[in-house]
Amino acid sequence: MTAFCGVDVGSLRTPAYVAWLRDQEFILDLYIPSGENPLPPFPAWVEGRLYFAFDAPQGLPADGRNVRKADQDAKTPTQALPRNRTELHTWKLYRGLIEAGMEIFWSIYEKRLANIFGLDQSEQNWAAEAYPRYTLRQWWPDLRIPSKKNEPSAYVDAVWSRLQKEGYRCPSLLRPTVDQVDAMLCALAALSITFCAKREFAGSAPLVDEKERVLREGWIV
Repeated sequence: MTAFCGVDVGSLRTPAYVAWLRDQEFILDLYIPSGENPLPPFPAWVEGRLYFAFDAPQGLPADGRNVRKADQDAKTPTQALPRNRTELHTWKLYRGLIEAGMEIFWSIYEKRLANIFGLDQSEQNWAAEAYPRYTLRQWWPDLRIPSKKNEPSAYVDAVWSRLQKEGYRCPSLLRPTVDQVDAMLCALAALSITFCAKREFAGSAPLVDEKERVLREGWIV
C-alpha cells in the first residue's frame, strides 16, 4: 500500500510530530529526527512506495543569495536564510528549524533513502518540503486561516473541521493540537506529489552543493 507521511519539524533536539495517512485515516506518532535517522519509524502496515513531506526548509538559497524562491512564493516565515553552514552557526531566527531541515534532507539525499522531489534519482520513495499554510491555501483557498500564534484554538478548529468535512479522520483522538494538524497538512502535501502539476508548487528545482553538503533552493509542494 502506498503511504503518505507528514512531519512537523521543530529542531534536532525536540520531538517532531508525525502523521501517516492511510486511505483517509491519520495515524499519529512522534520521533526526534537526526542526520543518522532522518525518517520517522515506519508502522508495521507500511509497505510499497512512501511519500514524505517535512515542514522544514530543505536547504539554503542559491549561491550569493539569502532568500530562496520557494520561501518568497509560499510566503514562509523563514524569508531570510544563511548562505552557508558557517553563517548558520551564528544565525538566530529559526536556527533550530533551519538546521533540522538541512540535516534531514541532506541525510535523505546522501543515504539515498528517498528521491528528493525535483532531483533525478532512481529510488521508489519520495521526500519533499511542505509548509502547512501554503497547503491550506492550495487545497482550500476559501478558508480564512487564523493565526497559529494568536488564535491557536481557532486555527485547530478551522483546519480540523475542514479535514473532517472532507472525510479525513483520526480515531486515536477527539481533537488534535496545532502541531498534529500541521503534520496532517504535511501528509496532504505528500499526497499532492502524486497528482499535482509542477505549476502548483512554490520555488525552483533543488541543486546539490557537495562542498557545503547541503541542498539549495527546492520546491515546496
